[in-house]
Amino acid sequence: MENSEIEIMSENIDQNVRDNVVISIDKMLEGLPRVNPKCNTIYQVPKELREINDKAYVPQFISIGPFHYRTRKDLIANEHYKLQGFFNFLGRISIINSHIQLLEENQVNISSKVLVEKSHDWVKEAWNCYAEPIKMKDEEFIIMMLVDACFIVEFFLLYYGSFHEDGKLFNAELSLFYYGVFYEILLDLIKLENQVPFFLLQNLFDLMPKDKVDISSIIGGYKDSPISLIDLTYMVLKEFGFVREYKINNLYHKNPKHLLDFLSFYFLPVPPNNWNRKFDHVKISKQWRLSPPTTTELCEAGVTIKVAKRKNNLCFMNISFKNGVLEIPPIVIEGTFEVLIRNVLAFEIFPAGNQKKYAIQYVTFLDDLISTEKDLCLLVKAGVIINDTGGSDKEVSELFNSLTKLVTTPLPSYFDDTSKALRVHCDGSWNKAKASLKHSYFNTPWAIISFFAATFLIILTILQTIFSAISAFPN
Repeated sequence: MENSEIEIMSENIDQNVRDNVVISIDKMLEGLPRVNPKCNTIYQVPKELREINDKAYVPQFISIGPFHYRTRKDLIANEHYKLQGFFNFLGRISIINSHIQLLEENQVNISSKVLVEKSHDWVKEAWNCYAEPIKMKDEEFIIMMLVDACFIVEFFLLYYGSFHEDGKLFNAELSLFYYGVFYEILLDLIKLENQVPFFLLQNLFDLMPKDKVDISSIIGGYKDSPISLIDLTYMVLKEFGFVREYKINNLYHKNPKHLLDFLSFYFLPVPPNNWNRKFDHVKISKQWRLSPPTTTELCEAGVTIKVAKRKNNLCFMNISFKNGVLEIPPIVIEGTFEVLIRNVLAFEIFPAGNQKKYAIQYVTFLDDLISTEKDLCLLVKAGVIINDTGGSDKEVSELFNSLTKLVTTPLPSYFDDTSKALRVHCDGSWNKAKASLKHSYFNTPWAIISFFAATFLIILTILQTIFSAISAFPN
């Protein structure tokens, strides 16, 4: 065989290899899920955070959205709760009678057809809200999103109806259906990986005719005004003891991305504060955060810690220090606290979260105050922290110390001025001397008793010396 023929064969083999590589690459890319980075608002929690407490981020009772869809047998087993809510919601957008009744088969078909036709574009838009690739067909994704979103709206309506049994929103049998699992469902609805876009909930809610209901006594709205989805969400999320005493400033001007984003509004300062304007045109050279002293150090330096008065504009961020008094709004720590706060913090890590990361700053400030169990006990004694977890103060202090792990606090911090004022107070010569005295001689009850006993003995000795002198020199 001549050299030219060998070269031709070799060239043909090389071409076949190149063609096969091209075909393989095309096939590989065909199976790549669609990703749209334009409007991501729903994320998966980073692995490092999940390893701290996986259950706080992963749904335990019911899955919402694509990230955990049919991933576990226990979640699949609870799908009937969503389907029942979805079925009932179809009744609300069909022919509305004076009370919600079971639908005939033809009514179900009509309602589902109307729902799909009206919501198709909304669901397509919802696809782009998920930051991770979605490995689902379009048809499966649309069905899942409609079932999940309609269920959430229905679930909220049933909660509202439980307070208004005379209204069309109420269905006693269905409310009993969810009785006993309400908090399990609600807790899963606020997890970052278990979200649906709020605009989808709003559009589905708007499909349903609504009665004019007096909601002023419950949510402070206007009498005889039609109830809104914002109102419903606000009411339902008040079930979390952590936010129950607080209000959201300018609630009706907010545009939440999802339910978790709605909760993050509780950390916005009231009234709005322009604390970082002075840094807008200044390059920040400081590479570390100014942290406050611990609660124990503050108390030893004579700082009085008080719970802030409950008032209309009470906000988590309204922590103040003035005239030696540190005021902190009350913090209710109950069974849902860890799940709520961990997910809000996780959301603020991402671009769609609050850019100033107020929740991260707030929790970091508290973590600085609470270094040991003793610090926590002092805050409990002052009424700042209400421990309703059923656990010990030590467990709560350890929880606070773990919340900010792997979370970066922005610079500058909203609490820099407060931290600086506290440091200046504690570093004052007289306050520093008091702190040293308390730390060295009054750190335990026995030390206090010993100090007063020693003082008493010294006084007695002095008196004895005086009286001895008087006896020796009577004139």
